[in-house]
Amino acid sequence: MSVINPLITINGVSLTTGQVSDYTLTYSKLWKNANRDMNGDITATLIGIYPNISVATSILDFAHAQALSTAVNDDYFTVTYWDTQTSSQKSARYYAADHDIKLLNECKYGQVTIQLVAVSKASYI
Repeated sequence: MSVINPLITINGVSLTTGQVSDYTLTYSKLWKNANRDMNGDITATLIGIYPNISVATSILDFAHAQALSTAVNDDYFTVTYWDTQTSSQKSARYYAADHDIKLLNECKYGQVTIQLVAVSKASYI
C-alpha cells in the first residue's frame, strides 16, 4: 500500500501519516425503535452508519498544534479523511466532541488527541 498523505485534513489543517500516531475510524450504527421480544430477538430500524474518527498526533510544534486546536473549535467543519471501506479520501461535515493537548515545553506540544463525530450518515451505505 502506498503512503496516504495527507491522511486527514481537519477544517483546512492537514496531518500527514508521519504526524499521526493513531488513527481509528469507527463505523457507528444508529438505530431507532429498537426492541427485544420475550425470545430475545430484536427488531429495529437502522437510521445510518456514521464514520466517527479518533486521531492522535505525534509531537507537533507550537504553530501546528495551535492551528489544529483552533480548527476544531468551530461548531461544524469539513474533514477529509481516509476511508478504509472504500480505500479513498472522503469529505464530510464533522464536529469535535473533545480534544486534548499535551504540553512538553514552551516550543513543542506532545500528542494532540481529537474525537471527531460525523454530522450525517455515510453516503455510500
